[in-house]
Amino acid sequence: MALVLVACTSGEQDAQQPSETKANGSTATSGASGKSAPQEQGEESTQALTTTAQPSANTGKITGRVTDEDTGEPLSDVYLAVGWKGIQLTAITGADGRYTVPNVPAGESAPVFGFHDDGYRYRASSFDDNLNINLEPGETYTYDFSLVELDEPENEPRLSDPSLAPDAAAPGETVTFELTARKGAGGLSPEIFAANPEIGQLVLLKPTGEQDRYRAELTIPADTPPGDYPFEFFAASNECFVNGEFPKLTLTVT
Repeated sequence: MALVLVACTSGEQDAQQPSETKANGSTATSGASGKSAPQEQGEESTQALTTTAQPSANTGKITGRVTDEDTGEPLSDVYLAVGWKGIQLTAITGADGRYTVPNVPAGESAPVFGFHDDGYRYRASSFDDNLNINLEPGETYTYDFSLVELDEPENEPRLSDPSLAPDAAAPGETVTFELTARKGAGGLSPEIFAANPEIGQLVLLKPTGEQDRYRAELTIPADTPPGDYPFEFFAASNECFVNGEFPKLTLTVT
């Protein structure tokens, strides 16, 4: 499925951390195919991209580590959005900056987006690194990257008035997310999400026809255990700014 994404124009994407050698002993560089590519002599790779074949399955997984571009320190609480209009999965980094997104359908385009509050620029594997991530059955794909802190709140998108209805529902039932989103340097990009890493659900909100209002529906997966699941809302502008605070609403699964 072809995805048409609006490229960021902030110009911050060129400086990256060197790639790391993974536990399986291979080091990979970025490439349009998303597979390991030989490295030219004297050339530094922009991030570690390692694939490891696993037993045959209809899915694979994407793993990686996110760091601060300036300090090299790991970044926690970075939301990973995998997919866009097709696959819609999510995860979040831990204290060590690492993440894992399981159950990624094989054979489908699976771009990775990284979102963090506190003034960080967001990152997308599709246009920042020119990667076409498309897993084979049973494959583990590693995508390490760094985020740049912009700290320019005047350029960030503005999100307000989020809603979730109903806020309590059973597996198999459908809930509706809405919020108001506006502004942001260069205007809003189509990436307007709500996400809960615990159940791995990503929701892409789309225009409702009302000015600045966006909506999406989610059918709660049948295997979701009862409990409270906080969803956070975040958006990008066309110049890669992210809202500085992520509004949060809690869905109770009964």
